[in-house]
Amino acid sequence: MNQSVKKILSDERGSVIIAAVLILVTLTIMGIWASNTTVTEYQIASNDQFHKIAFTNADSGVYVTPKLVSKAINESAPQGSTVMGLFGFAFENNTDENALYDQILGYTDWDNGITDISMANDVYNDTIEVDIQRTRQQLVAGGGVEFASGAEGVGVGSTGGVNIYYMLDSIGPGPRQSVANVRAEYRKVLGIAGGL
Repeated sequence: MNQSVKKILSDERGSVIIAAVLILVTLTIMGIWASNTTVTEYQIASNDQFHKIAFTNADSGVYVTPKLVSKAINESAPQGSTVMGLFGFAFENNTDENALYDQILGYTDWDNGITDISMANDVYNDTIEVDIQRTRQQLVAGGGVEFASGAEGVGVGSTGGVNIYYMLDSIGPGPRQSVANVRAEYRKVLGIAGGL
């Protein structure tokens, strides 16, 4: 009996199967882990791409709006729906050309963040919304306005003008309900060529 126990303990024919099963289980666990990691990283990359698209849309609203504001100020006239269409904009929330012009020139108080204009995004069938707020105006240092009031400084009379500051708040949608909000301050310089 002692000899049969020694023979069973020294027999290694089943150990190869056990080692193969252990290696197979280990590789299966590693494969499942790698697959889950790949899916998670794919979702992260997709969400990042959606956020970048939404940010680009919101940024485009901030980029185009100053051109519309500058045109309204330079021409001293409200910009109708035809001009708005050239920029890709439409009026929103009972805003019309006169109401927008009054807000741009500061004749009326700010509307507390109600969207003034919108721009259609044809790629995702969403709308970029922009709110315009005139925040302040400031005399250009050393400008002709100071000269007229009797002040003296470097370059007095060589330039003239007023800085008008606007806060632009643009909300841009993206795919799969992603949204980005871009706020920017725009400075319109009056009395200097270009002035955008």
